[in-house]
Amino acid sequence: MEEQIIGDLLTPFAVFGGIALLVWTSAKAKLEHRKLDIMGRHPIAPALPNDAILAELKALKQQMADMQSTSHQFDISFDETLNRMESRVNRLETKAAASAAQAADTPPTLRNGQGS
Repeated sequence: MEEQIIGDLLTPFAVFGGIALLVWTSAKAKLEHRKLDIMGRHPIAPALPNDAILAELKALKQQMADMQSTSHQFDISFDETLNRMESRVNRLETKAAASAAQAADTPPTLRNGQGS
């Protein structure tokens, strides 16, 4: 009879203890996974060696320098185009002003022998 009482008391502890153990191990695994994610590593994928990281950083720096150079070249090209357009507009304005002044200085022309 005492064995039955002890068995009846231990059964719920064993069941709930097993469930608690499963929950605890699952939570621990999730926590470890989050730590690895924060550090940038996945438990399946190995971490890159320092040489690979340095090579990747060097490549990124080179790409940034190339992009800055290209951007600078576009800025210079754009400025040159604006200067050419401004020169053309100034020339056209000068021609238009000269044509208007010349038209104002010339006497009216005769049409069919009559003055206008």
